[in-house]
Amino acid sequence: MADYDPVPDAIDALQTKTQPQRFAIARLLDLNGPALEVLRWIVEQPDCDRTTASMVFWRLLRLTPENPQRVPTLDIIRQRMGETAYGEAGIAWDGLEAWDRTPLISASAGETPPGLFGPFDGETPEPATHAFFDAPYEDQDSFDSLWRKEPYLAAAADWLIGKSAEVWMAAVTELYSGHANDLYRWIVQQPECPAPVAGQIFWMADAMWYSQGMLGESTEKPEGVYAHVFELLDPLLDRWRTTGFVPSDLDFSGFARPAQYRALLSKFPGKADPLEIPAGLLDPVPGRKPAALRLCGDFNFWCIKCSFGGLVPHPRAAAVKDWQQSLKPHAPAPASGWRWKDLFRHRPRT
Repeated sequence: MADYDPVPDAIDALQTKTQPQRFAIARLLDLNGPALEVLRWIVEQPDCDRTTASMVFWRLLRLTPENPQRVPTLDIIRQRMGETAYGEAGIAWDGLEAWDRTPLISASAGETPPGLFGPFDGETPEPATHAFFDAPYEDQDSFDSLWRKEPYLAAAADWLIGKSAEVWMAAVTELYSGHANDLYRWIVQQPECPAPVAGQIFWMADAMWYSQGMLGESTEKPEGVYAHVFELLDPLLDRWRTTGFVPSDLDFSGFARPAQYRALLSKFPGKADPLEIPAGLLDPVPGRKPAALRLCGDFNFWCIKCSFGGLVPHPRAAAVKDWQQSLKPHAPAPASGWRWKDLFRHRPRT
C-alpha cells in the first residue's frame, strides 16, 4: 500500500520488546525517512540504555552528515546523556556499523558527552531476527521498509565474524541452496577472507554458466540474467589479481573445474576467456582438507539457514523443537560417491 505508514505499527511492536531487543533492531534500521522517527522514539524512552543511545548517535553522526533531519535526534541524545538520563551500558557493542563494519566512534565529534565514547561492555544481544520469535510474523513485516540491512543477512555476517576459515567454507556450502549471493559478496569483501573460501565461492557462483553465456553472446559488461553473477565474480576476481586474499592451506580444489572450463573455452576458438581466471584460481594447489563440520548443531546458525530458505518457525519453542528434531540421525543414503551436480542442482535465483 503506497500510503501505508509503518511507524505506528513499528512502535507498537517495539513497546513489547526488551532493551537488548530494541538495540538489536535499532542497529539495523535505516537512518532516513520513517526509520528516523522510530530511532528517535527508541532513544526517548525512559528505559533506553547508554549503549543503545550511543549506537544510534554514532550511526546518525557518521553515516548521515548531510541529513539535517538527524539533528533533533542527535540533540536529544546529547541532552539526555548530559543529564545522565540513560541507564548504564549493559549491552556489548563493538562500535562498528552492522554488516559493512564501518568504524563509527570518532575522537573528532565536536561537543560530545564523554559517555558516548564507551566502553560498551556487557552481554551481546541476540540477532534482531530473534526479537520477533514470539510475535506474529506481521510484527516483523511492519519493519520491511525500515531496514537498512535485512536482519537475516546481518545475523549471518555477525555469526561468521571471528570464526575460522573452515567454518566460513562450511557455511558457504550450507547456505548455497538459499541463494546466498548477497552474503557471498560480503564474505569476499572482508579483509580476513581466506583465499580458499574466495576460490570456493568463485566456482560455486556458476562461473561456468556465466562464461558460457558470455562467450556465446558478448564479453561486454553483462546485464539481465548475468548481472547477479557479475556483481559477485567481478570484485572477487579484481581482488584476487590485485591485493589478494588471506593465505590459507585449506584445499578448495574439490570445487574447481579446470578441465571442464578449458573444454568450454575450446568450443569457442578465437575467443578469449571472458573471466581471465588467474592461474591459482583455475588450478588451485591441493592443500589441507577442510574438516567436516555440522554447523546446524548451533541453533543460531540453524535459524540463519532457515531464513535463507524461508521462514523460521514461530514461536521460539517451535523453532527449538524443529532444530532439535533436525539433529537426530537419519538413515544413511545409499553410497554414490561425490558428484558435482549434487551441489549444483539448484541454480541461483536470477
